[in-house]
Amino acid sequence: MPVVSESAAAIAYEVAGATALVASLPALPWLWYRGHTEGLTERLGRVPAPAGGFSEPPLWLHAASVGETLAALPLVEALRRRHPGMPWVVSNTTLSGRAVARREIAPEVSTLLPIDPLRIVDRAFARLRPRALVVVEGEIWPGLLRAADRCGAVIAMVSAQLSDRSLRRSLWAKPLFAAALRRVDTICAQSALDAERLRELGAPAERIHVTGNLKAGRVAAASDAALAALPVSLGGRPLLIAASTQPGEEDLVLDAASRLWSEWPDALLLLAPRRPERFAEVADLLERRGVPFERRSASEAAVQAQSRVLLLDSLGELAAFLPAARGVFVGGTVAPLGGHNVLEPAALGVAVSFGPSLENVRAAADALLAAGAAAMVRDSESLAAHWRELLRSPAVAAESGQRGRTVAVQLAAAVDVTLRVVEPLLAIEASRGTR
Repeated sequence: MPVVSESAAAIAYEVAGATALVASLPALPWLWYRGHTEGLTERLGRVPAPAGGFSEPPLWLHAASVGETLAALPLVEALRRRHPGMPWVVSNTTLSGRAVARREIAPEVSTLLPIDPLRIVDRAFARLRPRALVVVEGEIWPGLLRAADRCGAVIAMVSAQLSDRSLRRSLWAKPLFAAALRRVDTICAQSALDAERLRELGAPAERIHVTGNLKAGRVAAASDAALAALPVSLGGRPLLIAASTQPGEEDLVLDAASRLWSEWPDALLLLAPRRPERFAEVADLLERRGVPFERRSASEAAVQAQSRVLLLDSLGELAAFLPAARGVFVGGTVAPLGGHNVLEPAALGVAVSFGPSLENVRAAADALLAAGAAAMVRDSESLAAHWRELLRSPAVAAESGQRGRTVAVQLAAAVDVTLRVVEPLLAIEASRGTR
């Protein structure tokens, strides 16, 4: 694969950003008319500082979407205990992530991440001047890291991961990403494999620490008390969950469930699409297939007896349903997308299944499979067979779930280990200037 120089890659990055911005201008009137301009000024770098300014330089946390925001919560809580007066700025890439950040973290400033090229993100950093930037998981934005470095902030990447696919896509511009990664003071990688890939992309080896997956730390702390917090009564019905599903996976899951409803007519399937913009699409699919369902957003105190599917078209409620499930299929694993969080249901003591596309969650998936805490499924027949076993034998489901919880607890040291690496950085003065 040919590799361009750092200067050529940087120029190409800026030109691509300018081209995309100019190309989007004709669509602005239509977006405005359709009401899709929420957060546009934030994307353009107009991030408001609180009235009266900050009491001290803030910490800026960047988490792409909902999963990354929730994964960061234990680290946020621990840092707040140690630095109770420190203000927070939280940026997200998606509107749904920003909504969860505002609800769960309640930072002094909540914003969508400004556009990375064309030095647009620099405007926000020049105004807010954070003491530190903490980036959750795998977002390597050259402009973001440059802006933080230029204002003298210390920079940490936590629960960092880099899939093989992302590495291959990034290697053509390795000098650009290597320069960005050299600005990072410390990188807390999820696994040794992630650390090796980050080194191959140009991260300084001496700054990389393998600290584990923050998502394991968050979910392993959950307890059976979560059962009491069910958002809606299930009436004692056995619950199966398809979590974070992607296009094509809803059909697979519905085909699997339809093989079971003749034997377990009261079994309830909770269908949770990964992206909010797909809620209506999945509702249309259920209507076309003639499956009795109800939307969570329209449900009352209890799920209707005739509903076979509860469509979770709300944000932040999936975790509350997980402890009540007999089994959970994790999406993004049959669709070739690399997988979503397989540890969350396992840590709550629930039997897990997933498909073969696991490059984003390989370490956790391998640990669960090795412990006999998860099942690999490739089609509706194998998923139906796994769920059938769990429905027939609650003891088998409980044993699988307990094995999964043990794995998650073993991996849960990530929060403490990450904190030990990151917390001392906050003692570094934020006025270091450009490195």
